Amino acid sequence: MEFFDLFNVPMMFMEQIINLIVKPQIENVYDFSNVVLSYYLISALCVLGVYLILLIFGGIGLSKLAKKQGLKHRWMGFLPFFNTYYAGKLAGETQFFGQKMKRVGLYAMLTEILYVALQLLVMVATVISYFPAYRTLEVTEEGLVFGQPNSSMPAWLEPTITYGGLVAYLVWFFVIIFFCVLFISFFRKYYARGPILLAFLSAILPFRGITIFAVRNNAPVDYNDYIRRRTQAYMRGSGYGPQPPYGPYGPQNGPYNGNPQNGPQNGPDPFEGFGGPNNNSGGSSGSSSNDDPFSEFGDDKK
Repeated sequence: MEFFDLFNVPMMFMEQIINLIVKPQIENVYDFSNVVLSYYLISALCVLGVYLILLIFGGIGLSKLAKKQGLKHRWMGFLPFFNTYYAGKLAGETQFFGQKMKRVGLYAMLTEILYVALQLLVMVATVISYFPAYRTLEVTEEGLVFGQPNSSMPAWLEPTITYGGLVAYLVWFFVIIFFCVLFISFFRKYYARGPILLAFLSAILPFRGITIFAVRNNAPVDYNDYIRRRTQAYMRGSGYGPQPPYGPYGPQNGPYNGNPQNGPQNGPDPFEGFGGPNNNSGGSSGSSSNDDPFSEFGDDKK
């Protein structure tokens, strides 16, 4: 997948380069086709070299992480498509909108294969469409050179390029979803300090070979436990130490531990001015007085 992400960069500037650099050398449609096809070939070879470097780096990273986990078939980390599946095995169980996914690596690999197949089809059709027999050289009033399709071009080429590209971008959308789920879980496990950034570089941008290589020496961690420990450390550093259960009125201090005389131990009774069974200034009264909430109104039997 990274090959086509990288390949699209020089192709964006193809027409500008042709008109700014090699336009004086173009005299007919054959020259135009030779320039375009040469540009495709050179761009593809350069991008292929960069892609192979990223593939090797990513394979080394996956192989080292798999060795620590005791996983077999570490050679899969060096192969296209299989490295996506293997990253899913290393990531383990993932979450997608609260639902557990056990085979996100497999889903990501299958959608990646479909996307690459569509992109290859579009690329082959595009190269064929630039054959000299299918183009007519045209020069605009501004002096720009274009090779316009002519009637000799096969009818299937343009629909293949147009609709094949649209379907490829639709599949790319699902690839990105699965890649995001995969690499967020992967880097939560192997780089809990910043999983979102590395997941973005791996899923959206074509740099997963570098990001995986960068975390090759990291030990796997439980992300939820890591966040909990970081939160506790932050609270201790901010002066929020651990509190007893239920605050100062916990079961060991409150009136619910079997001894009704136990109450909060952090201060005097806030109602001592109103008298009560524990207030010495109010005098001693009988148990019926303590139990009767209306004793102050007198006894009707008197």
